[in-house]
Amino acid sequence: MRRLALLGMAAAILFMGGCAKTPEEKEIKKSKEGITIRLEGEVYPSQKEDILATMDGRVKEVLIHSGDKVKKGDLLVRFETTITQYDIQRIQKELQYLKEFAHFIRHSKQHMMDLALVNMARLNLEQLSRLKAKGYGDLQELHNAKNAYASSLKSKYADEEIKKEKLYSLKERINDTAAELKKLRHLLYLSQVRSDISGFIADVKTQPGDYVTKGSKLGTVVNLDKVIVKAGIAPGLLPFIKKGKKVEVDFLTTPPYHVEAKISRVVMVVDPDFGRMTAEVEIPNKNYILQEGTKALVTVFLQKNEQKFIKEHFIENPNKTVYEVKSKNE
Repeated sequence: MRRLALLGMAAAILFMGGCAKTPEEKEIKKSKEGITIRLEGEVYPSQKEDILATMDGRVKEVLIHSGDKVKKGDLLVRFETTITQYDIQRIQKELQYLKEFAHFIRHSKQHMMDLALVNMARLNLEQLSRLKAKGYGDLQELHNAKNAYASSLKSKYADEEIKKEKLYSLKERINDTAAELKKLRHLLYLSQVRSDISGFIADVKTQPGDYVTKGSKLGTVVNLDKVIVKAGIAPGLLPFIKKGKKVEVDFLTTPPYHVEAKISRVVMVVDPDFGRMTAEVEIPNKNYILQEGTKALVTVFLQKNEQKFIKEHFIENPNKTVYEVKSKNE
């Protein structure tokens, strides 16, 4: 049987087609332990977030430096808020005045006075009506009493309408003022930029006195408690790369660093950094040995049936440059 070593495969390909090896063939490795797939990878932080300006304004304090370790929720940057605080105090006083004025209108004694006048006019009219029914009293006096009662009712209802209009107008002003106060308080909240994640500060880009616009980058927070090794996958090898499959990762560090792990995720969308789909391996990084950008080799171990398939379709048939899934009937 012809040797299955990768070197022999390369020679056969060059002899038969005169072309370079495919990515799949480059990544297949044979050793005494069997056939494995070796992928080139790179270290990424488990979390990485830009520190963004939450508002337009002038930076008052920068409470961090590159290399500082922060926790989620820690205060990082504070904006100048003198004008905002003044506006909040002014609006609070205005709102308090409007509420007190509305309370005064709602409970005004004028309403009680109007009601007393109506009752007095009604009692006078009833008394004169009873006297007139018994043949006493003056007709003109009774007529005047009717007019006085009608006038008191008209005055009462007119005052009530005016009162309702005043209260409705005050309610609208109170609502508008309360909404303005809420916006100012939110602006005051936005003046404090806090960390969205725990990690290390990197690349601080601002200092006190700078005027920045909302959304501009002020720095970065990087979490390296765990790292993600991303490795590009050649399309033909995708069927052999599955979540949970055992791998060994060798990092190109000094001294060399080696870990055993499992594939945590296979991303089926092409990664712009690799130009391929990727396999991800999550690795604890307690001593922060692994830093962003560290290169790595990921060795994927194959089962016997997978190794057999590799021998038949990649190494023993070097002219095959594209992996094909064939049905049992072919």
